[in-house]
Amino acid sequence: MRSLNSPAPLALGVIAFVFIPLPTAIALTATDVSAIAEAITVRIDGQNPGSGVLIKHQGNTYTVLTASHVVATEDTYELVTFDDQRYPLNYNRIQKFPGIDLAVVKFTSTISYRVAKLGDSSEVKAGESIYVSGFSTPTKAITEAIWNFSKGEVTSNTKRPLADGYGLVYSNNTLPGMSGGAILNRQGRLIGIHGRADAEQQVQQSATVHIKSGFNLGIPINTFLNLTNNTSQKLSDVDPPIAAKGSELKADDWYLQATHKSKKGDFLGAISDLDKAIELDPDYVIAYFRRGTARLNLKEYPKTIADLNKVIELDPEFAAAYVSRGISYTYLMKYSRAFSDYNKAIELNREFAAAYAIRGATYVLIGNLTQGKQDIQTAAQLFKQQNIPEGYEMTINFLKQPEFSR
Repeated sequence: MRSLNSPAPLALGVIAFVFIPLPTAIALTATDVSAIAEAITVRIDGQNPGSGVLIKHQGNTYTVLTASHVVATEDTYELVTFDDQRYPLNYNRIQKFPGIDLAVVKFTSTISYRVAKLGDSSEVKAGESIYVSGFSTPTKAITEAIWNFSKGEVTSNTKRPLADGYGLVYSNNTLPGMSGGAILNRQGRLIGIHGRADAEQQVQQSATVHIKSGFNLGIPINTFLNLTNNTSQKLSDVDPPIAAKGSELKADDWYLQATHKSKKGDFLGAISDLDKAIELDPDYVIAYFRRGTARLNLKEYPKTIADLNKVIELDPEFAAAYVSRGISYTYLMKYSRAFSDYNKAIELNREFAAAYAIRGATYVLIGNLTQGKQDIQTAAQLFKQQNIPEGYEMTINFLKQPEFSR
């Protein structure tokens, strides 16, 4: 039997921490997202009408992110908020970004408007549902600019940006005038700015009604975050810190704050916030799971098990909870319980690569190299099929150890 401190099992154990799916935010209903979208989306009137998104509020000054082509030429621009209030824009204060179809405009108001919470566009995967929000331009049939909210799916999130900084490709139906509008994920967070449709796929149904068919393109929000020097918009500060409003915060707010802290490695801070989330919602499954994984990182195995017991009680089909609990049992050397949990996770999800990987590592720990090799080979195949190169590389490197070639 190998020691728990031996390099190979510990190295493979990293897979469990990195590749077990950890929910990071709460998915909202489309109706909930639409309420957010309507509040943060603005209309920009000018020669080339478009849309924009409220992203910052400081004093009486609001910052709006839009597509650069919406404000491309000098003009008398006017911004219209969801409550039909109109604000003039100073063209000389518009900030554009060379080579990127983005611009920042500002206006002042004593009215309190909601601003977007920024997401992480690097986490967006093909197949995910997203929403586009913007104002379509008037037509003969629809005589006023109206707000539109469209659901669709991501078809590509390119690693290398396309022309003008575009990188998100999606299937949402959009209309002229929605350029510069918000692209939101299922948590209602801003992950991009809508900019254009596939020009070759545009069709004109009549003289007054335009329908854009085919794919749409947007600029990932991370592109903007990488461009700006405004430290308050850095990605590390996407989740706003909790202010002295603790009594007003909901369980989801505490959970999202905890997720942000976990990403930065502040597990103690995350646990403190999750305690508050669970206090407000004693049946908050994902909060128990996140607290359990934070405790697992701190090697608080009995507390981890207690949290994951609660997750499984509330949701017996939560496969990742069984794997995380199994890891705790492995480090406590309760191997029969660990294998029971790994087996259950794989029973629930036959394509759970990390479950095979960590089960294989545990077999290696107890000296069963044959079964361990088989599980790790399965994990490698699944990582490859699922296009997770880091997992595939780790498992392949593990299989290159001398004992597996004997």
